[in-house]
Amino acid sequence: MPEAVKPVPSYAWWGEVPDHLRTTTQLAALDLPRQAAGPVRATIATRNPGTGRKDTFDLYDVRESVPTAATAAQLLAAGARRTTNTRTCEDCGAHPETPCTPAADGRALCGTCAHITRLRTRQAEARAAAQDGAETADRLLTDEHLAVLHVDYTPGEPTAAGTPRPPAAARLTALDRTGTALYDRTVRLTGPRTPGAPAPAPALADLTNLLAQRTVALWTTGDLDPLYDALRRLKLNTALLPEGRVNSLRPAATQWRADLDPRTGEPRRPTPPGTADRLLLLLRKMSADALRLEAADEHDGPDRERWNYQLTARRVDPAHPGYSVIVTHAYATSVEDAVRLTWKKHDGHLYGAGLYRIVRVEEERP
Repeated sequence: MPEAVKPVPSYAWWGEVPDHLRTTTQLAALDLPRQAAGPVRATIATRNPGTGRKDTFDLYDVRESVPTAATAAQLLAAGARRTTNTRTCEDCGAHPETPCTPAADGRALCGTCAHITRLRTRQAEARAAAQDGAETADRLLTDEHLAVLHVDYTPGEPTAAGTPRPPAAARLTALDRTGTALYDRTVRLTGPRTPGAPAPAPALADLTNLLAQRTVALWTTGDLDPLYDALRRLKLNTALLPEGRVNSLRPAATQWRADLDPRTGEPRRPTPPGTADRLLLLLRKMSADALRLEAADEHDGPDRERWNYQLTARRVDPAHPGYSVIVTHAYATSVEDAVRLTWKKHDGHLYGAGLYRIVRVEEERP
């Protein structure tokens, strides 16, 4: 019987593709062009830069490629006919093998400088958005009805085969904004005869009544999913939290931390605080930063020196109708201030996952 063909790796984005794997187009675009001579070593599913549609491309090992038929004289003549610079980075001066990337301002950048430029822009966006996360925490802490809620689960006894069972119990802790305990009880999530379950659980009615007029803050609402699942199995009331008064803090904490993955430029997901008092501590840290940022805004008075900044935003979805690039201006004290003002002026459409993303900020001085 013929030997089974081993499937090749498949990638979803260019950042995870090893440097030695290239498409035939990328091989041909090298400064000293080459052509594939070996088998397909991997594939990548990404958008076609020409059509904007999702497509799958074969990847070849550059170490298995061979030179194209072009002679040195032909390559020299082709370079002389080239009217635009694609081989020298206009920022660091590198001479990369692959063509430089045209930036929003028209400069040709090597892959590293283009990545750094994108990261710097994303950092400015993240710092501008951090104030929103801080203000969310400040708004919660000024609410005298705040209750910070956390749940810890007691694992259920596994089956004889080692299969994990649902949690046996949940410890629910609620603190007010001063850190005083409002509620701290362990609730049984299984039948009374289940091995490993704590003593009979107190009723959840007390917690429901306690939170009825409270503004509840917890890390994510998903933290309560195992609890709700157990209550449904036990045919008990699952309406524990006041409708319309529950706040998940992870999105605000992600904004406030403004910590980006250096590979992708996307925000890192913060680690859960793990206890109610740590969650309250995090709220206080975030709120203190809101006061600092507000004081900085007040310091940016008429005597603070301002400059004109040009901001270039590129359309996020090539298939979306509208201009592919928008250029706007802001009169601000810093790059971060310019991004923040532009973001607010355009109601968020130039930020994050909106219609456009800011790709470059330039200071315009005489």
